[in-house]
Amino acid sequence: MYFAKRNSEEPEIVIENTVVYACESASCNGWMRKDFASENYVCPMCGSQLIEEVRELPKIQTDFTSFK
Repeated sequence: MYFAKRNSEEPEIVIENTVVYACESASCNGWMRKDFASENYVCPMCGSQLIEEVRELPKIQTDFTSFK
């Protein structure tokens, strides 16, 4: 049997300042990235308003290469 050696290198995690919309309710800790937020700025979990803030989050890869 042949077992391929998996890539032993872990991808580097890049932390960057990211704009997010966070729920203003003290009892709810819902939030979402600005890139994925809807236009109505209402918390999907509790219905309160969302406020804009900046958090340090891992970067999400948005450009993918397809196999040819």
